[in-house]
Amino acid sequence: MNRTVMQYFLSSALAGVLLMAGHPGADAMMLQSCSRSSGAEAVLESGHQSGAQAGKTWRVSTAEELSALRKTLRPGDTVIWKDGTYHNINIKFSGAGAENAPITLKAETPGGVVFTGLSSMSLNGAWLAAEGFRWDELDTSEKKSLMTFSKTSSWCRYSDCMIDGTGSKVSDVDSKWVSLYGDHNTVEHCTFIDKRNMGCLMVVWFEDGKVPAHVIADNYFTRPYTHYDSEGKARNGQESLRIGTSDYSMQDGNCTVTGNWFYRCNGERAEIISNKSCGNAYEGNLFEESDGTLTLRHGNRCLVKGNYFLSGRKPDVGGVRIIGEDHVVEDNIVVGATGTGYKSGICLVRGESDAALNGYWTVKNAVVRNNFLIDCRCGITVNFSGRKTQDSHPENTLFEGNTIVSHKKYMMPVYVVDTSDDEMTWKDNVIYGGKCNGIELEETDVEPQLPDYETVPARIRESAGVRWSL
Repeated sequence: MNRTVMQYFLSSALAGVLLMAGHPGADAMMLQSCSRSSGAEAVLESGHQSGAQAGKTWRVSTAEELSALRKTLRPGDTVIWKDGTYHNINIKFSGAGAENAPITLKAETPGGVVFTGLSSMSLNGAWLAAEGFRWDELDTSEKKSLMTFSKTSSWCRYSDCMIDGTGSKVSDVDSKWVSLYGDHNTVEHCTFIDKRNMGCLMVVWFEDGKVPAHVIADNYFTRPYTHYDSEGKARNGQESLRIGTSDYSMQDGNCTVTGNWFYRCNGERAEIISNKSCGNAYEGNLFEESDGTLTLRHGNRCLVKGNYFLSGRKPDVGGVRIIGEDHVVEDNIVVGATGTGYKSGICLVRGESDAALNGYWTVKNAVVRNNFLIDCRCGITVNFSGRKTQDSHPENTLFEGNTIVSHKKYMMPVYVVDTSDDEMTWKDNVIYGGKCNGIELEETDVEPQLPDYETVPARIRESAGVRWSL
Protein backbone atom coordinates (compact mmCIF):
# COMPACT_ATOMS: atom_id res chain seq x y z
CA MET A 1 0.00 0.00 0.00
CA ASN A 2 1.52 3.37 -1.03
CA ARG A 3 1.73 6.37 1.25
CA THR A 4 -1.13 8.36 -0.38
CA VAL A 5 -3.58 5.47 -0.14
CA MET A 6 -2.54 4.82 3.46
CA GLN A 7 -3.13 8.52 4.32
CA TYR A 8 -6.58 8.33 2.77
CA PHE A 9 -7.60 5.24 4.73
CA LEU A 10 -6.20 6.65 7.97
CA SER A 11 -7.99 10.00 7.53
CA SER A 12 -11.23 8.25 6.55
CA ALA A 13 -11.02 5.97 9.56
CA LEU A 14 -10.32 8.91 11.89
CA ALA A 15 -13.21 10.87 10.37
CA GLY A 16 -15.49 7.89 10.99
CA VAL A 17 -14.46 7.71 14.66
CA LEU A 18 -14.97 11.46 15.09
CA LEU A 19 -18.31 11.29 13.33
CA MET A 20 -19.57 8.59 15.68
CA ALA A 21 -18.34 10.73 18.59
CA GLY A 22 -20.17 13.78 17.27
CA HIS A 23 -16.97 15.77 16.63
CA PRO A 24 -17.70 19.01 14.64
CA GLY A 25 -14.66 18.53 12.39
CA ALA A 26 -15.66 15.11 11.11
CA ASP A 27 -17.76 16.34 8.19
CA ALA A 28 -15.00 18.58 6.79
CA MET A 29 -12.40 15.81 7.19
CA MET A 30 -14.59 13.28 5.40
CA LEU A 31 -15.14 15.69 2.48
CA GLN A 32 -11.41 16.29 2.19
CA SER A 33 -10.86 12.54 2.07
CA CYS A 34 -13.50 12.13 -0.66
CA SER A 35 -11.93 14.91 -2.74
CA ARG A 36 -8.51 13.27 -2.58
CA SER A 37 -9.92 9.86 -3.42
CA SER A 38 -11.68 11.20 -6.56
CA GLY A 39 -8.53 12.87 -7.83
CA ALA A 40 -9.75 16.47 -7.36
CA GLU A 41 -7.16 18.99 -6.28
CA ALA A 42 -9.75 21.41 -4.87
CA VAL A 43 -9.12 22.34 -1.25
CA LEU A 44 -11.91 22.63 1.30
CA GLU A 45 -10.97 25.75 3.21
CA SER A 46 -13.73 25.73 5.82
CA GLY A 47 -17.10 24.23 6.43
CA HIS A 48 -20.20 24.44 8.52
CA GLN A 49 -23.72 23.12 8.42
CA SER A 50 -26.79 25.29 9.01
CA GLY A 51 -29.98 23.28 8.80
CA ALA A 52 -30.55 22.26 5.17
CA GLN A 53 -28.07 24.83 3.83
CA ALA A 54 -24.38 24.12 3.37
CA GLY A 55 -21.85 26.90 3.44
CA LYS A 56 -18.49 25.44 2.56
CA THR A 57 -15.63 27.28 0.87
CA TRP A 58 -13.41 25.60 -1.69
CA ARG A 59 -10.29 26.79 -3.52
CA VAL A 60 -9.44 25.94 -7.12
CA SER A 61 -7.09 27.11 -9.85
CA THR A 62 -7.97 24.90 -12.83
CA ALA A 63 -11.07 24.00 -14.82
CA GLU A 64 -10.47 20.36 -13.94
CA GLU A 65 -10.54 21.09 -10.21
CA LEU A 66 -13.80 22.95 -10.59
CA SER A 67 -15.32 20.16 -12.67
CA ALA A 68 -14.34 17.58 -10.05
CA LEU A 69 -16.45 19.46 -7.48
CA ARG A 70 -19.59 19.27 -9.56
CA LYS A 71 -21.26 16.52 -7.51
CA THR A 72 -19.85 17.80 -4.22
CA LEU A 73 -21.10 21.39 -4.27
CA ARG A 74 -24.23 22.18 -2.34
CA PRO A 75 -26.46 25.26 -2.02
CA GLY A 76 -24.63 28.04 -0.21
CA ASP A 77 -21.13 26.81 -1.13
CA THR A 78 -18.46 29.20 -2.39
CA VAL A 79 -15.63 28.31 -4.74
CA ILE A 80 -12.68 30.72 -4.74
CA TRP A 81 -10.53 30.82 -7.87
CA LYS A 82 -6.87 31.60 -7.15
CA ASP A 83 -5.59 34.94 -8.44
CA GLY A 84 -3.44 34.81 -11.55
CA THR A 85 -3.51 35.00 -15.34
CA TYR A 86 -5.03 32.07 -17.21
CA HIS A 87 -4.66 31.68 -20.98
CA ASN A 88 -7.14 29.89 -23.29
CA ILE A 89 -9.03 28.32 -20.41
CA ASN A 90 -12.63 27.16 -20.82
CA ILE A 91 -14.64 26.98 -17.63
CA LYS A 92 -17.94 25.17 -17.23
CA PHE A 93 -19.48 25.99 -13.88
CA SER A 94 -22.30 23.56 -13.12
CA GLY A 95 -24.45 22.97 -10.09
CA ALA A 96 -27.79 23.42 -8.40
CA GLY A 97 -28.00 26.14 -5.80
CA ALA A 98 -31.14 27.42 -4.11
CA GLU A 99 -33.02 30.71 -4.03
CA ASN A 100 -31.46 31.95 -0.80
CA ALA A 101 -28.31 29.87 -1.13
CA PRO A 102 -26.68 30.14 -4.56
CA ILE A 103 -23.44 28.37 -5.35
CA THR A 104 -20.89 31.11 -5.96
CA LEU A 105 -17.70 31.01 -8.01
CA LYS A 106 -15.60 34.07 -7.28
CA ALA A 107 -12.17 35.47 -7.91
CA GLU A 108 -9.83 35.35 -4.92
CA THR A 109 -9.51 39.12 -5.28
CA PRO A 110 -12.06 41.01 -7.41
CA GLY A 111 -10.29 41.60 -10.73
CA GLY A 112 -7.37 39.43 -9.63
CA VAL A 113 -8.26 36.50 -11.89
CA VAL A 114 -7.49 37.44 -15.49
CA PHE A 115 -8.56 35.31 -18.46
CA THR A 116 -6.73 35.93 -21.73
CA GLY A 117 -6.79 34.68 -25.32
CA LEU A 118 -9.81 32.49 -26.09
CA SER A 119 -10.82 31.95 -22.47
CA SER A 120 -14.51 31.54 -21.74
CA MET A 121 -16.95 30.70 -18.96
CA SER A 122 -20.43 29.19 -18.98
CA LEU A 123 -22.99 28.79 -16.21
CA ASN A 124 -24.98 25.55 -16.34
CA GLY A 125 -27.68 24.92 -13.77
CA ALA A 126 -29.77 26.89 -11.30
CA TRP A 127 -28.92 29.60 -8.78
CA LEU A 128 -25.25 29.91 -9.74
CA ALA A 129 -23.21 33.10 -9.44
CA ALA A 130 -19.86 34.12 -10.95
CA GLU A 131 -18.18 37.19 -9.47
CA GLY A 132 -15.11 39.34 -9.91
CA PHE A 133 -13.47 37.91 -13.05
CA ARG A 134 -11.66 39.87 -15.74
CA TRP A 135 -11.03 39.20 -19.43
CA ASP A 136 -8.10 40.94 -21.14
CA GLU A 137 -5.76 40.54 -24.12
CA LEU A 138 -8.55 38.92 -26.11
CA ASP A 139 -8.06 36.68 -29.12
CA THR A 140 -10.64 37.82 -31.68
CA SER A 141 -9.84 35.16 -34.29
CA GLU A 142 -12.61 32.68 -33.35
CA LYS A 143 -16.39 32.82 -33.13
CA LYS A 144 -17.33 32.18 -29.51
CA SER A 145 -18.91 33.85 -26.50
CA LEU A 146 -16.79 34.79 -23.50
CA MET A 147 -19.53 34.77 -20.87
CA THR A 148 -22.46 32.41 -21.45
CA PHE A 149 -25.62 31.40 -19.67
CA SER A 150 -26.36 27.94 -21.08
CA LYS A 151 -29.76 26.71 -22.26
CA THR A 152 -30.10 24.83 -18.99
CA SER A 153 -29.46 27.88 -16.83
CA SER A 154 -32.03 29.64 -14.67
CA TRP A 155 -31.72 32.19 -11.89
CA CYS A 156 -27.97 32.46 -12.51
CA ARG A 157 -25.86 35.59 -12.28
CA TYR A 158 -22.69 37.23 -13.53
CA SER A 159 -21.67 40.23 -11.43
CA ASP A 160 -18.62 42.47 -11.03
CA CYS A 161 -16.96 41.01 -14.11
CA MET A 162 -15.03 42.97 -16.73
CA ILE A 163 -14.28 42.34 -20.39
CA ASP A 164 -11.70 44.75 -21.78
CA GLY A 165 -11.07 44.71 -25.52
CA THR A 166 -8.60 47.58 -25.45
CA GLY A 167 -5.65 46.68 -27.62
CA SER A 168 -7.29 43.57 -29.10
CA LYS A 169 -6.96 43.09 -32.85
CA VAL A 170 -9.67 44.45 -35.11
CA SER A 171 -11.42 41.43 -36.61
CA ASP A 172 -14.27 40.61 -39.00
CA VAL A 173 -15.02 37.47 -37.01
CA ASP A 174 -18.53 37.81 -35.57
CA SER A 175 -18.57 36.82 -31.92
CA LYS A 176 -20.51 37.83 -28.84
CA TRP A 177 -19.04 38.76 -25.52
CA VAL A 178 -22.11 37.76 -23.51
CA SER A 179 -24.77 35.24 -24.59
CA LEU A 180 -27.88 34.79 -22.48
CA TYR A 181 -29.87 31.59 -22.92
CA GLY A 182 -32.11 29.98 -20.32
CA ASP A 183 -34.42 32.07 -18.17
CA HIS A 184 -34.39 34.47 -15.23
CA ASN A 185 -30.65 35.14 -15.40
CA THR A 186 -28.92 38.37 -14.42
CA VAL A 187 -25.94 40.40 -15.60
CA GLU A 188 -25.19 43.13 -13.09
CA HIS A 189 -22.40 45.55 -12.23
CA CYS A 190 -20.23 44.39 -15.12
CA THR A 191 -17.98 46.53 -17.32
CA PHE A 192 -17.62 46.08 -21.08
CA ILE A 193 -14.92 48.11 -22.82
CA ASP A 194 -14.11 48.57 -26.52
CA LYS A 195 -15.31 45.51 -28.43
CA ARG A 196 -13.29 45.68 -31.65
CA ASN A 197 -14.51 42.66 -33.59
CA MET A 198 -17.83 42.22 -35.40
CA GLY A 199 -20.97 41.05 -33.65
CA CYS A 200 -23.28 42.29 -30.92
CA LEU A 201 -21.66 42.74 -27.56
CA MET A 202 -24.49 41.16 -25.55
CA VAL A 203 -27.35 39.06 -26.91
CA VAL A 204 -30.45 37.54 -25.35
CA TRP A 205 -31.17 34.39 -27.35
CA PHE A 206 -34.65 32.90 -27.60
CA GLU A 207 -35.86 29.32 -27.54
CA ASP A 208 -39.26 27.91 -28.46
CA GLY A 209 -41.74 28.09 -25.63
CA LYS A 210 -39.42 29.78 -23.13
CA VAL A 211 -39.72 33.35 -21.82
CA PRO A 212 -36.20 34.63 -20.99
CA ALA A 213 -37.16 37.21 -18.32
CA HIS A 214 -33.51 38.19 -17.81
CA VAL A 215 -32.30 41.24 -15.89
CA ILE A 216 -29.48 43.44 -17.22
CA ALA A 217 -28.74 46.01 -14.55
CA ASP A 218 -26.14 48.58 -13.51
CA ASN A 219 -23.57 47.72 -16.18
CA TYR A 220 -21.16 49.99 -18.02
CA PHE A 221 -20.92 49.71 -21.81
CA THR A 222 -18.58 51.57 -24.13
CA ARG A 223 -18.03 50.63 -27.75
CA PRO A 224 -16.44 53.46 -29.74
CA TYR A 225 -15.03 51.35 -32.60
CA THR A 226 -17.06 50.88 -35.82
CA HIS A 227 -16.58 48.47 -38.73
CA TYR A 228 -17.38 49.92 -42.17
CA ASP A 229 -18.14 48.20 -45.46
CA SER A 230 -16.44 48.89 -48.80
CA GLU A 231 -18.81 51.82 -49.42
CA GLY A 232 -17.95 53.49 -46.13
CA LYS A 233 -21.22 52.57 -44.43
CA ALA A 234 -21.30 51.23 -40.89
CA ARG A 235 -21.93 47.48 -40.97
CA ASN A 236 -25.03 45.99 -39.42
CA GLY A 237 -24.74 43.88 -36.27
CA GLN A 238 -22.58 46.01 -33.97
CA GLU A 239 -25.14 46.76 -31.28
CA SER A 240 -24.16 46.91 -27.62
CA LEU A 241 -27.28 44.94 -26.65
CA ARG A 242 -29.81 42.95 -28.63
CA ILE A 243 -32.81 41.19 -27.13
CA GLY A 244 -34.16 38.59 -29.54
CA THR A 245 -34.03 38.10 -33.29
CA SER A 246 -36.54 38.81 -36.03
CA ASP A 247 -37.53 35.11 -36.14
CA TYR A 248 -38.60 35.25 -32.48
CA SER A 249 -39.75 38.88 -32.47
CA MET A 250 -43.39 38.08 -31.69
CA GLN A 251 -42.41 36.05 -28.63
CA ASP A 252 -42.42 37.56 -25.13
CA GLY A 253 -39.03 38.45 -23.74
CA ASN A 254 -40.07 40.14 -20.49
CA CYS A 255 -36.49 41.29 -19.93
CA THR A 256 -35.59 44.26 -17.76
CA VAL A 257 -32.77 46.62 -18.69
CA THR A 258 -32.18 49.17 -15.95
CA GLY A 259 -29.50 51.40 -14.44
CA ASN A 260 -26.99 50.85 -17.24
CA TRP A 261 -24.62 53.47 -18.62
CA PHE A 262 -24.08 53.37 -22.38
CA TYR A 263 -21.18 55.69 -23.10
CA ARG A 264 -19.96 56.32 -26.64
CA CYS A 265 -21.59 53.12 -27.83
CA ASN A 266 -21.22 53.93 -31.52
CA GLY A 267 -20.95 50.40 -32.93
CA GLU A 268 -23.11 50.25 -36.03
CA ARG A 269 -24.03 53.95 -35.68
CA ALA A 270 -27.73 53.17 -35.77
CA GLU A 271 -28.90 50.91 -32.92
CA ILE A 272 -27.29 51.11 -29.48
CA ILE A 273 -29.92 48.69 -28.23
CA SER A 274 -31.89 46.60 -30.70
CA ASN A 275 -35.16 45.33 -29.28
CA LYS A 276 -36.43 42.31 -31.23
CA SER A 277 -39.05 40.78 -28.94
CA CYS A 278 -42.12 41.69 -26.90
CA GLY A 279 -42.76 42.93 -23.40
CA ASN A 280 -39.31 44.23 -22.49
CA ALA A 281 -38.72 47.19 -20.16
CA TYR A 282 -35.93 49.75 -20.56
CA GLU A 283 -35.99 51.92 -17.49
CA GLY A 284 -33.63 54.36 -15.80
CA ASN A 285 -30.65 53.95 -18.14
CA LEU A 286 -28.17 56.60 -19.27
CA PHE A 287 -27.23 56.94 -22.94
CA GLU A 288 -24.37 59.38 -23.33
CA GLU A 289 -22.53 60.61 -26.44
CA SER A 290 -23.61 57.48 -28.33
CA ASP A 291 -24.17 57.55 -32.08
CA GLY A 292 -27.55 55.87 -32.52
CA THR A 293 -30.78 55.21 -30.66
CA LEU A 294 -32.58 52.81 -28.37
CA THR A 295 -34.42 51.07 -31.20
CA LEU A 296 -37.65 49.11 -30.83
CA ARG A 297 -36.84 47.34 -34.08
CA HIS A 298 -39.17 44.33 -33.83
CA GLY A 299 -41.75 43.20 -31.31
CA ASN A 300 -44.58 44.85 -29.42
CA ARG A 301 -45.61 46.07 -25.96
CA CYS A 302 -42.30 47.42 -24.74
CA LEU A 303 -41.80 50.12 -22.11
CA VAL A 304 -39.17 52.85 -22.40
CA LYS A 305 -39.35 54.85 -19.20
CA GLY A 306 -37.25 57.31 -17.23
CA ASN A 307 -34.10 57.11 -19.36
CA TYR A 308 -31.62 59.91 -20.02
CA PHE A 309 -30.21 60.64 -23.46
CA LEU A 310 -27.37 63.16 -23.33
CA SER A 311 -25.62 63.98 -26.61
CA GLY A 312 -22.69 66.01 -25.30
CA ARG A 313 -23.18 67.75 -28.68
CA LYS A 314 -21.65 64.76 -30.45
CA PRO A 315 -23.01 64.34 -34.01
CA ASP A 316 -25.79 61.89 -34.98
CA VAL A 317 -26.96 61.23 -31.44
CA GLY A 318 -30.63 60.28 -31.14
CA GLY A 319 -33.05 59.03 -28.52
CA VAL A 320 -35.78 56.44 -29.12
CA ARG A 321 -36.93 54.87 -32.40
CA ILE A 322 -40.37 53.26 -32.37
CA ILE A 323 -41.57 50.44 -34.65
CA GLY A 324 -44.40 48.02 -33.89
CA GLU A 325 -47.49 47.99 -31.67
CA ASP A 326 -48.53 49.07 -28.19
CA HIS A 327 -45.23 50.59 -27.07
CA VAL A 328 -45.12 53.16 -24.25
CA VAL A 329 -42.37 55.79 -24.19
CA GLU A 330 -42.68 57.99 -21.13
CA ASP A 331 -40.82 60.12 -18.60
CA ASN A 332 -37.60 60.20 -20.62
CA ILE A 333 -35.28 63.19 -20.86
CA VAL A 334 -33.52 63.83 -24.17
CA VAL A 335 -30.97 66.64 -24.18
CA GLY A 336 -29.32 68.03 -27.29
CA ALA A 337 -30.10 65.21 -29.72
CA THR A 338 -28.13 66.14 -32.83
CA GLY A 339 -29.56 63.59 -35.26
CA THR A 340 -32.50 63.81 -37.64
CA GLY A 341 -34.91 61.27 -39.10
CA TYR A 342 -34.37 57.93 -37.38
CA LYS A 343 -32.00 59.68 -34.97
CA SER A 344 -34.46 62.30 -33.75
CA GLY A 345 -35.16 62.67 -30.05
CA ILE A 346 -38.14 60.36 -30.58
CA CYS A 347 -38.93 58.90 -33.99
CA LEU A 348 -42.08 57.01 -34.98
CA VAL A 349 -41.19 55.10 -38.12
CA ARG A 350 -43.37 54.60 -41.19
CA GLY A 351 -44.12 50.90 -41.51
CA GLU A 352 -44.71 48.42 -44.29
CA SER A 353 -48.29 47.32 -44.96
CA ASP A 354 -47.15 43.76 -45.72
CA ALA A 355 -44.13 43.53 -43.45
CA ALA A 356 -42.16 40.34 -42.99
CA LEU A 357 -40.82 39.49 -39.54
CA ASN A 358 -37.59 41.30 -40.41
CA GLY A 359 -39.41 44.27 -41.93
CA TYR A 360 -40.90 47.47 -40.55
CA TRP A 361 -44.15 46.74 -38.75
CA THR A 362 -46.63 49.59 -38.57
CA VAL A 363 -46.61 51.71 -35.43
CA LYS A 364 -49.98 51.21 -33.74
CA ASN A 365 -51.36 52.44 -30.41
CA ALA A 366 -48.09 54.06 -29.35
CA VAL A 367 -48.15 56.24 -26.24
CA VAL A 368 -45.54 59.02 -26.08
CA ARG A 369 -46.11 60.68 -22.74
CA ASN A 370 -44.47 63.09 -20.28
CA ASN A 371 -41.12 63.21 -22.03
CA PHE A 372 -38.80 66.23 -21.89
CA LEU A 373 -36.90 67.08 -25.10
CA ILE A 374 -34.44 69.93 -24.74
CA ASP A 375 -32.59 71.63 -27.61
CA CYS A 376 -32.91 68.73 -30.01
CA ARG A 377 -32.31 69.32 -33.68
CA CYS A 378 -35.48 67.28 -34.27
CA GLY A 379 -37.57 66.65 -31.18
CA ILE A 380 -40.35 64.29 -32.26
CA THR A 381 -40.44 62.97 -35.83
CA VAL A 382 -43.52 61.09 -37.06
CA ASN A 383 -43.81 58.82 -40.11
CA PHE A 384 -40.19 58.92 -41.22
CA SER A 385 -39.00 56.27 -43.67
CA GLY A 386 -35.82 55.11 -45.33
CA ARG A 387 -37.20 52.56 -47.84
CA LYS A 388 -39.63 52.81 -50.74
CA THR A 389 -41.49 49.80 -49.33
CA GLN A 390 -42.45 51.76 -46.21
CA ASP A 391 -46.01 52.78 -47.01
CA SER A 392 -47.94 52.49 -43.74
CA HIS A 393 -48.20 55.51 -41.46
CA PRO A 394 -48.53 55.27 -37.66
CA GLU A 395 -52.03 54.58 -36.37
CA ASN A 396 -53.81 55.72 -33.22
CA THR A 397 -50.86 57.50 -31.64
CA LEU A 398 -51.14 59.52 -28.42
CA PHE A 399 -48.74 62.38 -27.63
CA GLU A 400 -49.57 63.61 -24.15
CA GLY A 401 -47.86 65.86 -21.61
CA ASN A 402 -44.57 66.18 -23.47
CA THR A 403 -42.44 69.29 -23.11
CA ILE A 404 -40.23 70.35 -26.02
CA VAL A 405 -37.87 73.29 -25.52
CA SER A 406 -35.84 74.69 -28.43
CA HIS A 407 -33.47 77.63 -27.98
CA LYS A 408 -32.41 77.80 -31.63
CA LYS A 409 -34.56 78.82 -34.58
CA TYR A 410 -33.36 75.93 -36.77
CA MET A 411 -34.61 73.34 -34.30
CA MET A 412 -37.83 71.46 -35.09
CA PRO A 413 -39.82 70.54 -31.99
CA VAL A 414 -42.13 68.34 -34.08
CA TYR A 415 -41.76 67.10 -37.65
CA VAL A 416 -44.66 65.18 -39.20
CA VAL A 417 -44.13 63.61 -42.61
CA ASP A 418 -47.26 63.22 -44.76
CA THR A 419 -49.65 61.60 -42.32
CA SER A 420 -53.24 62.22 -41.33
CA ASP A 421 -53.99 64.24 -38.23
CA ASP A 422 -56.82 61.79 -37.56
CA GLU A 423 -54.29 59.14 -36.54
CA MET A 424 -52.61 61.37 -33.92
CA THR A 425 -53.89 62.81 -30.67
CA TRP A 426 -51.93 65.73 -29.21
CA LYS A 427 -52.91 66.53 -25.63
CA ASP A 428 -51.44 68.90 -23.03
CA ASN A 429 -48.04 69.20 -24.70
CA VAL A 430 -45.85 72.26 -24.14
CA ILE A 431 -43.82 73.53 -27.09
CA TYR A 432 -41.44 76.44 -26.64
CA GLY A 433 -39.21 77.85 -29.39
CA GLY A 434 -38.15 76.43 -32.73
CA LYS A 435 -40.58 75.76 -35.55
CA CYS A 436 -42.79 72.74 -36.15
CA ASN A 437 -42.88 71.24 -39.62
CA GLY A 438 -45.79 69.35 -41.22
CA ILE A 439 -48.23 70.14 -38.43
CA GLU A 440 -49.61 73.13 -36.56
CA LEU A 441 -49.55 72.82 -32.79
CA GLU A 442 -50.16 75.30 -30.00
CA GLU A 443 -46.95 76.91 -28.76
CA THR A 444 -46.07 78.96 -25.69
CA ASP A 445 -44.01 82.11 -25.24
CA VAL A 446 -43.23 81.26 -21.65
CA GLU A 447 -40.17 79.10 -21.24
CA PRO A 448 -40.93 76.03 -19.09
CA GLN A 449 -38.80 75.18 -16.11
CA LEU A 450 -36.22 72.61 -17.16
CA PRO A 451 -35.83 69.37 -15.22
CA ASP A 452 -32.68 68.37 -13.39
CA TYR A 453 -30.76 66.12 -15.80
CA GLU A 454 -27.51 66.03 -13.86
CA THR A 455 -28.24 64.40 -10.48
CA VAL A 456 -29.67 61.07 -11.66
CA PRO A 457 -27.14 60.58 -14.49
CA ALA A 458 -24.36 61.20 -11.96
CA ARG A 459 -25.79 58.44 -9.75
CA ILE A 460 -26.03 56.06 -12.70
CA ARG A 461 -22.39 56.74 -13.68
CA GLU A 462 -21.27 56.13 -10.11
CA SER A 463 -23.21 52.88 -9.75
CA ALA A 464 -22.71 51.33 -13.19
CA GLY A 465 -19.98 48.75 -13.82
CA VAL A 466 -17.72 46.75 -11.54
CA ARG A 467 -17.46 47.76 -7.90
CA TRP A 468 -13.73 47.22 -7.77
CA SER A 469 -10.81 49.07 -9.36
CA LEU A 470 -7.48 47.83 -10.70
